[in-house]
Amino acid sequence: MIMNTSVAVVRLQNKLDEIAVAGKKIWWERYLRGAIQFRGVGIPEIRKSIAGWREETGIASLPDEDQLRFALALFEESMAEDKLAGILFLQNYLQDRLPWRTLFKSYEALYKRNLIFDWNTCDWFCVRVLGPTLLREGTSCARVLRSWSRAKNLWQARSGVVSFIKVASDASFYSDIEEVSGNLLQREERFAKTSVGWVLREVSQHDPEFVKKFIQKYHRQFSLESVRNATKYFTKSEKMHYVAMVKKSEQGTAAEVKKPRR
Repeated sequence: MIMNTSVAVVRLQNKLDEIAVAGKKIWWERYLRGAIQFRGVGIPEIRKSIAGWREETGIASLPDEDQLRFALALFEESMAEDKLAGILFLQNYLQDRLPWRTLFKSYEALYKRNLIFDWNTCDWFCVRVLGPTLLREGTSCARVLRSWSRAKNLWQARSGVVSFIKVASDASFYSDIEEVSGNLLQREERFAKTSVGWVLREVSQHDPEFVKKFIQKYHRQFSLESVRNATKYFTKSEKMHYVAMVKKSEQGTAAEVKKPRR
């Protein structure tokens, strides 16, 4: 017998509560500095719980379009593991079975409704769902993610960058990476700039010259945290060079702000 959405979600939540570990809850909440609440359940356990839950509730027998409703309902819950369950549901059962454009419209609604509001959920969504879709669909998907990088919502904009980590070895995407990274660097939020550091770090393992040229072009917009991440795999002297470049820009900007008006 197939349950309605809310009853089914509660059943999964009960399964997760039964296997929650208090120590994991405390560790994750400290690590994310209270950005989202945790139960204390790991990814492998969530994945196993979803598999059993889909069978027990009859969800697995539904058409893919109806299963999507249950997956998206998990994002409406406040706990991190519920949202991660939604991500794993999409990754393992739906993201390659439904038209990706249809799915992306549903994903956009998650950001508009502020159902993705912390970096942990955002990044897992990118790595497990959005990035693999980009890898599979190519240019047309990259075009949509470029538009996401201009979104007002921080997490949608961050997703428009972090998703490109999956194609960091493919030079055909480097013009896209330059555009989306440039867009995020214009923002002042920490998690806008760190998204750029992360994707450039991955690209640097395949094309360090691309990363060097990018930093030289945009060094005034980098934060020290993001440039250190971007240059993680550089030599010590190279890393010091680009960090000093950004530091000098920050000092120059600070001096401009303090300059007295005449």
